[in-house]
Amino acid sequence: MDLVTERFSKQYSSSPDVSRDIADDMQQYLRSNQVSQEVIDQVELCLVEVVNNAYEHAYQYSDKLPIECSCFFNSDNELVFEVSDYGKSMTKDEFNRVVNGEFIEPDPEDPETWTTSGRGFIIVVQLTDDLEYIQSGNKNTFKILKRAK
Repeated sequence: MDLVTERFSKQYSSSPDVSRDIADDMQQYLRSNQVSQEVIDQVELCLVEVVNNAYEHAYQYSDKLPIECSCFFNSDNELVFEVSDYGKSMTKDEFNRVVNGEFIEPDPEDPETWTTSGRGFIIVVQLTDDLEYIQSGNKNTFKILKRAK
């Protein structure tokens, strides 16, 4: 697919707050490309989930490790986001399990339903048009596609 807008690309250092920094930069990029606030809000939630997942699972809460983020519009007018880390990778089975999971509504009477773990990717799948996981060498990349315009 042809690149139709200038690519936003930046490397960040992992930290508890890095997802907020990435979300702020993405909002600015998306606004400059006339993306609606509704789509910006959805993309922000997805990015926060994916980046927090990298910090928590791939890097096991280690600070100052690289997280790369890029974004552009492809020729199909879809937003393409890529979030990459160099930490512990997921297997294809693990990825399929988390993206195909079922969202369980918390029940005040059942503490087993109170967990928040595992819900992030379900939300990402529901808010996007496609989610891919690419593992190449020591680089793990989540590629998110979202129709935006």
